[in-house]
Amino acid sequence: MDIQRIGRTIEKWSSGPSEISYTPKDIDPEGLKILREAGFVWDSRSLAFHRIRTSRQDGSYRSTIEYGFLREQKLLVHTTLREDERVGQLQRLRILIQSME
Repeated sequence: MDIQRIGRTIEKWSSGPSEISYTPKDIDPEGLKILREAGFVWDSRSLAFHRIRTSRQDGSYRSTIEYGFLREQKLLVHTTLREDERVGQLQRLRILIQSME
């Protein structure tokens, strides 16, 4: 598994630190966008995307989507999925994330 660094350019007027994250290089870019928008971050130690929520009454809880699951779903670049199959898999990922909330 190759790892890529993703950084966000900070405007010159900003004095805050830049945001840098590392993710598997072969994750489908649209799938990665869906995960980021839902608040998931890559954890290279566990090879999974995690999201920590504190909205439950009994405290925080962690949602996890493992890299292996994304591979099984063929949410990777250069897979043999047709475009309509890829769109279906991305929609399933969105549904999964919504069900975790």
